[in-house]
Amino acid sequence: MTPEVVYIIAGIAILPAIIFAVYAQVKVHSTFAKYSKVQNSRGLTGAALAEDLLRNNNCDVRVEKSHGHLSDHYDPKRKVVALSDGVYGSGSVAALGIAAHEVGHAVQDEQNYAPLKLRQTVIKSTGLVHRFLLPLVIIGLLITPFLSMDSDLLYWILIGAVALYGFSFLISVITLPTEFNASSRAMKMLEESHLPPQDRKGARAVLRAAALTYVAATIISLVYLLRFAALLMMVADKRR
Repeated sequence: MTPEVVYIIAGIAILPAIIFAVYAQVKVHSTFAKYSKVQNSRGLTGAALAEDLLRNNNCDVRVEKSHGHLSDHYDPKRKVVALSDGVYGSGSVAALGIAAHEVGHAVQDEQNYAPLKLRQTVIKSTGLVHRFLLPLVIIGLLITPFLSMDSDLLYWILIGAVALYGFSFLISVITLPTEFNASSRAMKMLEESHLPPQDRKGARAVLRAAALTYVAATIISLVYLLRFAALLMMVADKRR
């Protein structure tokens, strides 16, 4: 397949990819908002659940509050599960799902889960990749007007774009199994903690919505990477 064909195909795929990315962002926020209003049957807060699960899995990890909306993450360097304001003290099923998910990362770290270790090596963090989803879309849109240029500046812009989206795609590919596995561990731990099925249903919905953002980030990065890489090859050929 020639660079010209790849460029055209990637260009056609950009709009559907952006629509899916926006949908994923809306879905995760609306699902969290919906199940944030549903209180769990056991009266647990996100912090209390996280501490129980960490203790049950023999993880020497602290639970701390992280300010901000959906800023929940596991810090492998500090050995801390950081829960956002809407999760730490909340007793909603949404909060329990997210808290269990972050504990899932802590358990991965405890068991030397390979994809997590690889992710730590590459970016030194397990922060949520979906936070960078819309910025990637915006950067791609800002770069697009320069694609009609015929200059050395375009060449270097394309090199920067390929590097940016190449790194983003790498992070996304590493992130997918890490996040999916953490969610799988979370649901298993919630079941083992005797959380009723109706509560687990809400927690699962929140985690599935969050998973969409990781998939969307991978698609966005791949589409832009292919588009800019194809154009870079075309420009490079003209420079020879």
